[in-house]
Amino acid sequence: MLALSALTALAACQSEPEPAPEPEPTATSEGPRTLVAAGFNDQELGPKIEGPQGPEVLADLMFEGRSVGSIVSYVACPILEEADLTEGVETEDGELADFSTVCEPDMMPEGTIYTYVHRITPGEDMEGQLLSFRTTREASGFANIIGFDRTQAEAALGEDYAIGVQLDNGELVWRIEAGNGWDAGEEITLFWQSTLPPEGPVEAYEIETAEGRADVTGPFPPEEEPEAEQAATSD
Repeated sequence: MLALSALTALAACQSEPEPAPEPEPTATSEGPRTLVAAGFNDQELGPKIEGPQGPEVLADLMFEGRSVGSIVSYVACPILEEADLTEGVETEDGELADFSTVCEPDMMPEGTIYTYVHRITPGEDMEGQLLSFRTTREASGFANIIGFDRTQAEAALGEDYAIGVQLDNGELVWRIEAGNGWDAGEEITLFWQSTLPPEGPVEAYEIETAEGRADVTGPFPPEEEPEAEQAATSD
C-alpha cells in the first residue's frame, strides 16, 4: 500500500504542466501621428543663421541625374523682444552682435526656438506631380510646430487644397492630399521648429514624385544626446 501511494504521488507530480514562458517584450513603432499645420505668415522670424554656405542653402532636386526642381532652405532665430537691439551685445572677442540682423546660436538663451524653412519649387523636367516632402531622420528637438505658407499653397494647388502634416516615428512629413497638383514654377514654403540649431547642410530630407523618391540637402539639427550623457556632460 505504501509503495502504491508513492507511485501515485510521483505520477501526479509528473502530470503537472510546466508554467508557460513569459513573452519577451518586442519593440513597437509609434506609427504616423497627424499634426495640426500652422501658417508660415503667422510666425515672427528674426535673422537667419549664417552657415558655411551663407544665410541660405540652395540645392537642386535631383532625380536619376537630372534636376527636377529647386529648394532654398534657411534657419531663423526668433525675435528677441527683451534684447537691446540698438546697442548690440558684446561677444567674448569684444565685437558687438546686433541680434536684429545677426543670429548667433551660441549666444542665444536656453530654450530658444529655431525655425527651419524650406522654399520648394518643382522644375519643368519633373514628370508628374510633387507628392510629398519629409525628413529622413528623426527631427531632433522638434518643438511641435510644423506648417506651410497657406497663401502659396492655395495659389499653387487651388482653393480646395489639403496638405497633411504628420510625425512618423520622429520624422516629419508634408503630404499633398488634395488640390490641382503642385506644378512647375509654383513655390510653396514649408517649415518646422526645433529647440536645436543646425549642425550644417546634410542629406536629411526627401521628396516624393510620381517617378519615385530623391534625397534632398538642407540644414538639420544634430542628434539629441541621451539624458544620461547630458547629465554626465553637465557634471
